[in-house]
Formats: sequence, structure tokens, C-alpha cells
Amino acid sequence: MGILAGGLTGCDLFSPAKKTEKTSSAEVTTNTAANTVSETANENASDQGPLPPDVVARVGSWTLTTDDFNQKLKLFKQVQPNFNDKDPKVEASVVDELIRQQLLVQDAQNSDIGDQKDIKAAVEDFRRSLLMQALANRITKGVVATEADALKYYDENKNIFVKWKVRQIVVADETTAKNLLVQVLQGGDFAALAKEQSIDKTAKQGGLIADPNKAPVEVQKAIAPLDSGGTSAVFKGKEGYYLVHVDEKNPVPFTEVKAELVSALTVRKQQNAILEYINKLAQKTKVEINKELLGLSDNKQP
Repeated sequence: MGILAGGLTGCDLFSPAKKTEKTSSAEVTTNTAANTVSETANENASDQGPLPPDVVARVGSWTLTTDDFNQKLKLFKQVQPNFNDKDPKVEASVVDELIRQQLLVQDAQNSDIGDQKDIKAAVEDFRRSLLMQALANRITKGVVATEADALKYYDENKNIFVKWKVRQIVVADETTAKNLLVQVLQGGDFAALAKEQSIDKTAKQGGLIADPNKAPVEVQKAIAPLDSGGTSAVFKGKEGYYLVHVDEKNPVPFTEVKAELVSALTVRKQQNAILEYINKLAQKTKVEINKELLGLSDNKQP
């Protein structure tokens, strides 16, 4: 149950508490939770003594320290950038919500819910995920791509970083396509011919392809070697026989893609670092797979 559990408890953590003539809703909810805790843990209160100076709230033996509370506020702020973690009334509402959650958790722990198989499995899965993420963070700490890495990739893949303006003509038979190619090579207007002859949905736009990078593979291959003003040979595609024509081919400056490249290459380097780490673990750890059980065995018994 996260911060949005207000729907269950009636607490809205992200809206300012509305004032009444006598008291604020935050004061009411805090007092309500405090009264509930007081009634629930009254017998233990005298044994535990007064709240320590670094404890924001206590529910039975559970305590919410200032460090824990500040961490919660920080997480809430990440989820909701407009979350006002400096407003005492909002802070009081957060405390109230956390108290309510703890009351439910304690009651669940005292019941048989925690012994249910699916609950145990979910808790274990979550624990494993946290462990793997923490280890991954440790492995990849300091593993980042540099501007030099990005520039090297850019220089080696300049054909990728191009802004295209490309048109296509698609017809049903090869003969028609070849005749159209002759007309284009003799000075015919490719866009006009596309409007008149193409059976593709781009015909109304003079054959203009909205995003050449998302065009079929065979179209991209035909475009790749062409310069501005170039027209491809006839080739067969999914919808028929194609011609493509490059109106414009302009390189994208490195400065426009530098940040995106650094980010993408950093992810790749971190993934490789994790894979290398896993491979080393596998080399010193015995790993066994029951291939027969998975139906992968080459020696299946009849």
C-alpha cells in the first residue's frame, strides 16, 4: 500500500488540507490516528517511555525515525514533483498515512496472512529484486560513456544520423515501375507521378514517406546509398514494385545527438558490465539445467 492508499484510508497526501472554521483536516486526521494508536498501544506506552527525540511516531514497538521519515518524503517528492514536503500539514498527513499503514501491517503480521504461500513468494521476489538492483548499482557505479565514446560511435555510423526527405512510388507490376523510372530519369516530376500512378497510401502526398526510418527494410536499403536528388532502381516490396526518390539528405550535427548518444552508450556499457560480472560468477559457480525436463535433451528416451 503506497502513498496513494488515501483511497482506502481517506487521506489525501497531495492536496492541501482544507481548513474548517475550527480546525484543519490534517489536524483532525492526525488526531484521529493518534487516538487510534493511543487506544491500540496504550498498554505498551508506559513500558516504552516517552518518544525519543529522533522518533516522529511510534506504533507499538515500531518506530518512525526522522531519518526514515525524511527518506519517505524524498521518495514522495520523486513521485510527485509538486508534493510540498515543507508544509507541516502535509507532513502531518504523511505521518498519519504511515501510521495507518503500520496498524494494518501489524494486524496482518499477527494473523495467518504472512504464512500464506503467495504472500511469502511475493515478499521473496521483491527481496530478490532489491538485492539484484543494489548489486547492479554497485557493479555499474562509475561506468559511464564519455563524449569521446559518443563521437567515435557517431563517426562510425554517420549513415544513421541523417535527416531524410524521401518519396516512393508503388505499382502492381514491374513493367509499369520500369516505365515510371524511365520517365523520372528523363526529367519527370517524381511527386506528380506518385500522385498519378502510385497505389500506396502515400500517393496523395506525392509519395512522401512520413518517417523513412520506420519504412520497410527493403525501402531503407534502397534509400541508403542515394544522395539528394537520387532515384533507386526498381525493386520488389511487400505491396508491389517500388521506386524511391531522395528529395533531401542532410546530416544531423553531432551536437544535436550528443546527449542522447552518451545516455544510450552508458546504458550499453552498464549492461555489458553486468553481463561480464554474471559470466565470471557462472565460471566459478556450478550451474545445472535439467534439459530433459525442459524438452531440450538430445537423448530423449522413446
